[in-house]
Amino acid sequence: MTDNSSSQRYAMHLQGGGEMGKLIREFDWASTSLGSPDKWPQSLLTTVSTILRSKFPMFLWWGPELIQFYNDAYRPSLGVNGKHPTALGQAGAKCWPEIWPVIGPVVTGIMEGGESTWEQDSLVPIYRNNRIEECYWTFSYSPVIGEDGTPAGVLSICFETTDKVQSHKQVIDAKKELEFAVEAGELATWDLNPRTNRFVGNARIKEWFGLDAHEEIELPLAINVMAEEDRERVNNAIAQALKRGSDGNYNAEYAIINPKTNVRRRVKAIGKAVFDDEGNALRLSGTLQDITEEHGLQQRKDEFISVASHELKTPITSLNASMQILQKLIKTEEVSDKIKLFVGKAGNNLSKLVHLLDDLLNVTKLQQGQLALNKTRFNLGDLITDSCEHLSQTDDHKINISGEQDVMVYADYRRIDQVLVNLVNNAIKYSPQANEVDVTFGRENGKAVVHIQDYGIGIHPEKLPHLFDRYYRVDGLGHQFSGLGLGLYISAEIIQRHDGEISVESERGSGSIFTFTLPLD
Repeated sequence: MTDNSSSQRYAMHLQGGGEMGKLIREFDWASTSLGSPDKWPQSLLTTVSTILRSKFPMFLWWGPELIQFYNDAYRPSLGVNGKHPTALGQAGAKCWPEIWPVIGPVVTGIMEGGESTWEQDSLVPIYRNNRIEECYWTFSYSPVIGEDGTPAGVLSICFETTDKVQSHKQVIDAKKELEFAVEAGELATWDLNPRTNRFVGNARIKEWFGLDAHEEIELPLAINVMAEEDRERVNNAIAQALKRGSDGNYNAEYAIINPKTNVRRRVKAIGKAVFDDEGNALRLSGTLQDITEEHGLQQRKDEFISVASHELKTPITSLNASMQILQKLIKTEEVSDKIKLFVGKAGNNLSKLVHLLDDLLNVTKLQQGQLALNKTRFNLGDLITDSCEHLSQTDDHKINISGEQDVMVYADYRRIDQVLVNLVNNAIKYSPQANEVDVTFGRENGKAVVHIQDYGIGIHPEKLPHLFDRYYRVDGLGHQFSGLGLGLYISAEIIQRHDGEISVESERGSGSIFTFTLPLD
């Protein structure tokens, strides 16, 4: 073969290949034991050509000195300020002193006729980025056969898995931390498949539900273990969390009765649903916490409040009737302005007391399941207008109302009025430096929706998750406000029993927007 044809042959094999192709073509190979490329054997040219054209990371050792080649896909594995570009054309033992005691015998063994190797996620530290880094690789070493039929080189096809291995380690560490937190908190964990209605749970939840370790938990069984008075409410909460378009949050308190031991336990369930791209629920996962003791402090408190509120109802009702008569009399009799002033203050304070008592009685009804709903069909806009006109007469705040016409709902007029009055009163109370409240309503996502926006002190973000809890009160920015922390709890219960949703958006110092929805008629 002429020199011209040899030059054409190696030029054809070494064309392309990006950065490494250019470096290989420009490299002074005559200074190495391989000699000029026009003298290279066909097996070397073919292998280098394959490497340069591959988008998969490849590395080649060739000849007795194991002279090195690699492609653009492998290049990032060498990092910056490391072995590139000096690794090209270098002898293997000189390039990799930090790991040659490990990989050298393997490469040498293959050159001597040994079997190909395969390693997955193997730790192979290398010097790069000005330091020795712990790196993980999945790779194979295989012989490249020369013209004489014996191994002339070793080809490594590899890719770095450091990120994957480290991520897996982080997941394992996080799992261990979660397991520790679950055990420390004495929590039961569960995962519901909505398509099969089957639970997967830890040993603790199976113990509570009276199951053996190997038994599966099916949704009907789990519901039957619940106290009868809680079943419908919990079923509705699960359905709401799994409903297309919902936020997926599940939060419920209920009693369970172990069918084997008859031990009654009060638990709090918290979970979150995961949806696919089409909005279908894939799973609902969460925890179950035993709050039996906490609930028994709370139950005694509720019982005391129930008795006290019922005992107070009769004298306060009588006192309120007497006050109304007195207010009528001072309009017809000649009395001093001071008497009128004190009667007016007494009347205002009595109205506050009546309002607090109503809240206590409503909580009692909610806890005993006696808060009945008397649903009728009505125009939501009419209710809002009537309620806000009454409220605007008793306060200096201006209430701005805007919305769509004929938003018809099927709900309890008096209870929705109660919710609206409570939210607007709160908006007024918590915006002492402002003088306006905006109430807007209409249709959104197939539901009737109402927004109540104030321009007051706002709510700290850490308090928002607890805002609708029973007896939870928010004081902020140096202000102290009266109340029992029941209004929002009652409002949330009323809206939820209408199959609606209630939420709040707020920033400290920038006001709040309370929103609730109702099903359209």
